[in-house]
Amino acid sequence: MIEDYQEPLASPSAMWADLYALTMAQALFFDNKHNQHATFHAFIREAPFNASYIVTAGQNILCEWLNNNWRFTERDLRRLAAKTVLNGDINKQIPLFKPEFLNMLKNAKLELTLDMMPEGELAFASEPIYKVSGPLWQCLAVEAAILNTMNSQSNFATYASILKTAACGKTIAEFGVRRAQCIGGLESTRGSYVGGADASSNLWAESNYGIPTLGTMAHAYIMVHETEMEAYLNWAKYNPHLGVFLPDTYEPIEGMKKVIEACKKTGIKLHGFRQDSGDLGFLAAKGHELAAKAGYDLTKNTVSNDLDSSIIAALETDNGEHINIYAIGTKLATCAEQPALGGVYKVGNIYENGMSFKEIDALKQAVRSGATQPADIRDKVRDIMKLSSHVGKMTYPGELDLIRYLKERDGKLLFNGSTICSEWSADPLSKSDNSDNKDDEFSSHLTKDIMSVRRNNHILSKTFPAGTKAYRPLKTAFKQGKLVCEIETVHEARNRALGRLEMLDPAHKRLLNPHEHIVGVEESLLQRQEAMGRRLRQTGNTTEANRV
Repeated sequence: MIEDYQEPLASPSAMWADLYALTMAQALFFDNKHNQHATFHAFIREAPFNASYIVTAGQNILCEWLNNNWRFTERDLRRLAAKTVLNGDINKQIPLFKPEFLNMLKNAKLELTLDMMPEGELAFASEPIYKVSGPLWQCLAVEAAILNTMNSQSNFATYASILKTAACGKTIAEFGVRRAQCIGGLESTRGSYVGGADASSNLWAESNYGIPTLGTMAHAYIMVHETEMEAYLNWAKYNPHLGVFLPDTYEPIEGMKKVIEACKKTGIKLHGFRQDSGDLGFLAAKGHELAAKAGYDLTKNTVSNDLDSSIIAALETDNGEHINIYAIGTKLATCAEQPALGGVYKVGNIYENGMSFKEIDALKQAVRSGATQPADIRDKVRDIMKLSSHVGKMTYPGELDLIRYLKERDGKLLFNGSTICSEWSADPLSKSDNSDNKDDEFSSHLTKDIMSVRRNNHILSKTFPAGTKAYRPLKTAFKQGKLVCEIETVHEARNRALGRLEMLDPAHKRLLNPHEHIVGVEESLLQRQEAMGRRLRQTGNTTEANRV
């Protein structure tokens, strides 16, 4: 653990929620259905930035929040008690929340079971990233926090990884705190670092997370001196080991000549220029030329100024050998190319009212061991699915599992597709998947053939035979409200992300037309979705549909 490591983004109370979560919870409470167990899945329908993958981030924020801060405080309860709604019959404001419901919130303890991809794991379109099970009202109460962190942190992380690819692996520095849309800039800095940014200018992020910082100078430093040369001489004198100068305040080429002269006069080593306007590639090359003539080998030549992935890719093509660091501010801190992710949170099933955790676990174990068939438990658990005229918005019924396949090439493990499966089937993975040894994470294999059908083309399918190397990306983080995993740091999450990105074939990381990682659906689950969908359209009755 890094000394003084903090997760300030995990500080909200249980009020980190949408209002509708509590109005629904109150209605369920008075209907005596609030504690009925259900399962929800959080996933992202499409990868952002025309990429083939998503770097998932934010999970450790959720874990720390749920473990330390998920509770309704006295202040929260006072605020809720003060909320009113207009009663049109008497034309008077009345309390929105009733005392009996607020008393339930006051005494509530977390009871959820949470399976999730660990932070830094890669996800692909429509794969479940979170699976949340437990009392229905609590599943609803955590929706906003899960989507808030998943959507924002994964967006920053994914974009940072794309910028790193565009830069051909060179140093990416996040310089966006001044343009960030969140106070303190922690969200953008944190997510970007998980995704592969090497450093930030954000001292508050370094103070909390230990994220390394770097920086140069601002134009103001030059302008407050009487002459440009005086500014460079003083910078060299008082920051002799930084060695990166900003030359474009007045005229960049003349500025670079003055920098070199100042370095010669003070005897410091020139490491690089930060080009912040004009033709960045040309100026970076010119800086190398001038520095080389003066006997300097630039190792920190930096470019900035509204950089995005396409600009960086173009600079790499034309002048990449002259650039060492890309400093990205606005476009990274706001994810300007795609500011939002379309992550959603959908219910998959609901259990018979009154069933306990123990009874539900026993039911699952019976099905997964093969002792009980899924068709025999329909009176105990009701699968649910959403219909839509858009095939991408329809959900899969029931509680879901995810299997990801691996292949070896030149002694290296690579991803080789995924299948969304039903939880209500025999466990398709060898027991070694449950090993506590982290080194064993990829040692599992299929115990049966899986027919995986493409989601967007049901004609296309692929059979993964028994013995195929595979693993389960979802790991249990909470069991009945108790934390059962270690809360990691952003550094551990970043290392996982970098390792997973190495497991992608380079074709999957192309900036243009990347190769698709195929996410299929187990044939039996797809057939159930189609049958349930037809039944729902005919009857609109989920109980009837569940009988198929």
